[in-house]
Amino acid sequence: MMKKDSGFIGIMVANRNERKYALKKYLDFNTTNMKIFCFTPSEIDWERKSITGIHCLNRKWLQNKFSFPEVIYNRCYRINNRMIERLKANIGSNKWFNHINQFNKHEIHKNLSQWLVQYLPETVLYDKEYTSHLLDIHKVLYFKPCYGNKGKGVYRVELKDSGEIHIGDHHFVPRIIVGDSLQFQEEIHKLVGSIPYIIQKGVDIQKLHNRIFDIRVLAQKNKKGLWSVTNVVSRIAHKGCFNTSMCKKVCLSEEVLNRLYPPNEVNAIIQSIYDISLRAAEIMEMSTSYHLGELSVDFALDNNGFFWIIEVNGKPQKDLYDELNKRSRVYKRPLEYAQYLSEN
Repeated sequence: MMKKDSGFIGIMVANRNERKYALKKYLDFNTTNMKIFCFTPSEIDWERKSITGIHCLNRKWLQNKFSFPEVIYNRCYRINNRMIERLKANIGSNKWFNHINQFNKHEIHKNLSQWLVQYLPETVLYDKEYTSHLLDIHKVLYFKPCYGNKGKGVYRVELKDSGEIHIGDHHFVPRIIVGDSLQFQEEIHKLVGSIPYIIQKGVDIQKLHNRIFDIRVLAQKNKKGLWSVTNVVSRIAHKGCFNTSMCKKVCLSEEVLNRLYPPNEVNAIIQSIYDISLRAAEIMEMSTSYHLGELSVDFALDNNGFFWIIEVNGKPQKDLYDELNKRSRVYKRPLEYAQYLSEN
């Protein structure tokens, strides 16, 4: 069995099918002197204090039993509290990061509101009776599950000048049209059900060639343990679609902004987005008990050139970056931060 003191980083993924794919990504960009293995929660043997995982040796993929590693980087979405406490007890709470990466959108909004309220669209917990009042004020609302995942279960609601209320999922073309507020309340309640939801004021999002786009900032801790921005990309939605999770194209945000603004304005926007994202990352750690090594912050740019924080994600989607230049840092930084944790 491989010993703990041999300098191992354990990357935890959700299922065995993901192990080789994830491990290869990180091995390709590992510049640390630490070795990496990949495992799933079900491969932890708590009695023997060992983990079965895969690693690469002399270009061969091998499965071995390992002692608990010095550092664990979590790439599972959602982990139960009992497992979190058991791993903390075995390797220390400061030696594994992103153990909580499924964020509650309402909690995030409350935490960020203390310092960044001017960048946040009005957001409240779903309340059936309050929906019509909010719609009268804002005309466009987004309904989102508190615990979301890749844009699933998101609804856009628009009050038209005619008095009709349009409800859409993914697309601007409505799935449901109702004639009054009581019908609207009933229909949205059927869609929401008993799942905790937030209601977010709709932002008049700027378009590129008649397509919605967002700005996603990937913030990661570096080899000194400090937050830094790795890159800023934009997901350009399909035509007629408001959900950028179902995107047609991913590119550097600079490319998109250069088509909309002169260079000096682009530089100012990018710098502001950097600053706000790093502040958001610091607030998230300061306001919670989460030990984070990375997160992403999604912005929407409105037609007045003002940017709004739409979402913060605790498990950034890495394959977004695979076709972009300089993607190596996306994979290098978590390993460098892991080495920093092992040495401190």
